[in-house]
Amino acid sequence: MNIPFRPALAGLLCLLAPHARADDALRLDEVVISAPSADDTLRTVPHGVSVITAGDIERAGAQGVGDLLSREAGLNLQSYFGRDKGATVDMRGLGATAVSNVLVLVDGVRLNADDLSGADLSSVALSQVERIEVLRGAGAVRYGDGAVGGIVHIQTRRPRPGPLTGQLDLRSGAWGTREARLRASGGAGPLAASVTLSRLDSDGYRDNDRYAARDSALELSLLPDGPWSFIDLSLRAARHIDEYGLPGPVSAEAFRAGSARRRASSASPQDGGSTDDRTLGARLRADFGDAGLLTLQLDHRDRENPYFIGVQTGVALADQRNVIDSTRRDLRMTHELSVDAFGRRHDLAFGYVSQSSDYLRRENGDSVVGNSTRRSGELNGHAWWGEGVFRLGQGVSINAGLRRDRADSRITGSRYTRECQYIFIPFPVEVPGSCVNAFRATDATASDWRNRASELGASWQVSSVLTVFAADSRHFRSPNIDELALAAPDLRPQRGRTREAGLRARSDTVEFGATVYRMHIEDEIYFDSASGLSVNRNYALPTVRTGVEIDLRWRLRPSLLFAANAGYVQPRFEGSDADVPLVPRRTANLRIEWTPAEARRITFSARHAGRRFDGNDLDNRSFAPLPSYTVFDLALSVRSGAATWSAGVSNLFDKVYSTIAYSNTYYPMPERTAWMGVSWQLE
Repeated sequence: MNIPFRPALAGLLCLLAPHARADDALRLDEVVISAPSADDTLRTVPHGVSVITAGDIERAGAQGVGDLLSREAGLNLQSYFGRDKGATVDMRGLGATAVSNVLVLVDGVRLNADDLSGADLSSVALSQVERIEVLRGAGAVRYGDGAVGGIVHIQTRRPRPGPLTGQLDLRSGAWGTREARLRASGGAGPLAASVTLSRLDSDGYRDNDRYAARDSALELSLLPDGPWSFIDLSLRAARHIDEYGLPGPVSAEAFRAGSARRRASSASPQDGGSTDDRTLGARLRADFGDAGLLTLQLDHRDRENPYFIGVQTGVALADQRNVIDSTRRDLRMTHELSVDAFGRRHDLAFGYVSQSSDYLRRENGDSVVGNSTRRSGELNGHAWWGEGVFRLGQGVSINAGLRRDRADSRITGSRYTRECQYIFIPFPVEVPGSCVNAFRATDATASDWRNRASELGASWQVSSVLTVFAADSRHFRSPNIDELALAAPDLRPQRGRTREAGLRARSDTVEFGATVYRMHIEDEIYFDSASGLSVNRNYALPTVRTGVEIDLRWRLRPSLLFAANAGYVQPRFEGSDADVPLVPRRTANLRIEWTPAEARRITFSARHAGRRFDGNDLDNRSFAPLPSYTVFDLALSVRSGAATWSAGVSNLFDKVYSTIAYSNTYYPMPERTAWMGVSWQLE
């Protein structure tokens, strides 16, 4: 769908009036809860870190969590279909392995699935997000497996006691997109509750690119007064259901040919799947004052994902059905406290984590003799960790932490086969009624791994304006159950080390940050589909990623904010001249926010990603690289009473681009797209 951008631009601008008002936008004093710091704020975390507040989200005009995160320094969006479903946020140049090497948390709970589908960003609505913390190169001590490039911690709105309030969000856009979301919250006395319901339907940019999602969540909160006021208890239940099509990649020729060829599906119209993701969680926080804060969190997640890929005509659809069923249970205990020693206050935290997962993958139906298969497994693990911030005086603090992790797994494969009894007279003759069809074991493997993560960092508040920092972190990732189900015989955990240093500076109108880093990974795990074996294995060579991230926010005048960031990474195989696939060396973002009146705002943004090598091009010589691209977006919001109206145009100049390619086939991103929406505050 092509939309003339000049009339759209004129329409947006005509709604604005020449008045001015400032918005709060500078963020270095934001409290950071995902990582320890000397003064509990963003300013003294010894890592590249940023915080996205609810106000930032409102001003950004982003159309999803992936779109929003891709505008941060050092983050790059990998998307198959231009929506949050199937999108991955790459951090510090991890490329195709980012799906398992960047950890996404929602209220402290892992969003990453136990298979290779990664974190389903479509299950998180921006309108329900209170803040997002992005910690680059950090999180392995506290959060463990998979926090390699760093973590993205999404924190949602909590219910609070008080009168009943609500919010209704409606949005409509190109490709038949329609979304409605309702949230109600309130309570009396120590009790509070919130309910969220949503529905999203879209025809999708391409043929067979349909997407429909239904979300519901209920959260109860208990905040008693009096002698029990030290207690904070919350219970949460959520369900995400979706159905989606899988249009498949297009050839390089079709990608360049024009809109009709790019939008055409290369797959069967029956290729697609669905997800039923159910979560239950409970969190108890007890603040014992000088004795510290104790947190106990229990979470249970069930996920069912039936899907069809490469549907063949003439074969019953039920015999081509694949299903992944997984269950995960997590227990986390944390004790945080402050101690006084040598005349200064020091912060300590200790934790224990236990998790267990069950997994079953069924392929090619349930009863096709010689063809239906099953891979079942379980993964159990536990870890102890501790970390602290030690203040040495003169603005200098030391961060140190250690984690010890153990995981064991068992995987069993089986195939649906037919076995019969025979008699020999003198040649074999089948005994009538003796044949039995059943799943019979084909193989079994077991693994037991011990891993360790550590961190040593320092920050120095040179002045009220300037802070410098440095850190040395060790991280790891064990193969997940999905990888173990299709693994090379010698598949093993990966281990890595990240060193970084940087500075942050702020004045009344300017914030600036810069970080340099070097990430070295041994035995990085990847999916090898280029060799024809299609198995998960370790890279033969270590990988080294050396880069820099720069971030600037400048309040030029009360009504005008200029924000820009840039990243450069050299993602190499050690001892080779080849880059790690799917990593653009250069990324950059620009955002200009103009607030000519208290109730009106226009946001203009641009995203740039340099060229990257094909996902199957390990030597950088086998396939054509993906070209670089720059995409521009425009958004407007106008507040009128309890309603906030918004509209925008994404991909304003109709750029043809793709973020992912394998073996010279491309997944084209959407063309120019217009959208509009309204949000009502209900009281």
